[in-house]
Amino acid sequence: MAVPFTVGSSRQHGLLLGLAATVITLVLWSLGWLNAWEAKTWDWRSRLLARPGAATDKIRLILLDQNSLDWVYRENGLTWPWPRELYSAIISFCRRSGAKAVAFDVLFTEPSKYGVADDTAFSDTIKDFGRFAGAVYLGQSSGNVSRWPSDIPEPTWKITHLQNWLATTRQKTKPFLRAAFPIPELSKNAAILCNIQSEPDPDGIYRRVKLFGVFDRYALPTLGIGTYLAAHPRETASIRPGRLTIAKTSIPMDGSGNAILRFRGPAGTHRSYSAAAVLQSEIRIRSGQPPSIHDPDAFRDAYVLFGFTAPGLYDLRSAAVGGVYSGVEIHATMLDNFLSGDFIRTLPTGLVVIVIIILAVGSALVSSVYSNLRGIAVISTLFLTAPIGLSIGAYVFGFWLPLIAS
Repeated sequence: MAVPFTVGSSRQHGLLLGLAATVITLVLWSLGWLNAWEAKTWDWRSRLLARPGAATDKIRLILLDQNSLDWVYRENGLTWPWPRELYSAIISFCRRSGAKAVAFDVLFTEPSKYGVADDTAFSDTIKDFGRFAGAVYLGQSSGNVSRWPSDIPEPTWKITHLQNWLATTRQKTKPFLRAAFPIPELSKNAAILCNIQSEPDPDGIYRRVKLFGVFDRYALPTLGIGTYLAAHPRETASIRPGRLTIAKTSIPMDGSGNAILRFRGPAGTHRSYSAAAVLQSEIRIRSGQPPSIHDPDAFRDAYVLFGFTAPGLYDLRSAAVGGVYSGVEIHATMLDNFLSGDFIRTLPTGLVVIVIIILAVGSALVSSVYSNLRGIAVISTLFLTAPIGLSIGAYVFGFWLPLIAS
């Protein structure tokens, strides 16, 4: 005798189906097997929701592009690498324009081929400006030193509770074993030295930045944060699991010290000027002529970052917002997020699990009470689109809700 299929039994089947789907999803998510698909949906959200932040207009970029290389060669006969006096002129223009701080995403690890005087003049310009952030490369196998150089001043910026944090995260976070420093003439006059080493996600896309690197017991901030610290040298930092706090700004981070970036838009979002335009302006001012950059307040009270975009200089990356993104723009995005105080945070694991359970079990239960195709189609559409809406809403409020797992 056949047992009639009742609403109660259909709900039981729906519940079992929903629980099975939940278990499978949680297992795949916990093992990281959904990460590759999730990353692509995150890039879609980043492109869709990228907007300027509260501090986007406080940041300026000076880009050494192909036009700048061509102009310097055409006008002065100078080939790459440039003499340091050109960089001195760029800093001088930033100083006279009222820039708050200047950071160079450039490694000056070798003496100038134009002689000691070229390095000395550049160092003096940095000292006169006083708010310069220099670049250091930290690595596990790359770099020419394994200890802090004796002829370079020890950093004054400290992170309280750093050793405790390192001890609790030693499986994920290890101090860097090697480093490449700027020449002493530059290092001694920089307001702060910063780590410019960063790694993309496994698929080669930059979505995160390491907030600091530890070398020989010393913490070096990433260049974006260091640009702020160059203008505010007395700011203190403290660390605890999941947070790095500088002054009154708390930065969410993972166990490896990485922060998720909130991109403001595609390449070119932050206002930028070619190095050639800045050099022309400084040269014209020194000759008593009006500068090529007509806006007298272009750099006033702005954080200025200098970097490469010329194809032959190899500092072009892939970012979540798509297209080609220069390394200096990644640092600018980090600084923008810090100044705006709106980094992306990951949702607590428990909350993600609850969302997965509700959506999986809820969709199975509700679908189980409909016997017609139209009802099932409506419910299926609703529960398939709900995760998209939730993930977009979470992004707006500064959270990364896993879309694929949901």
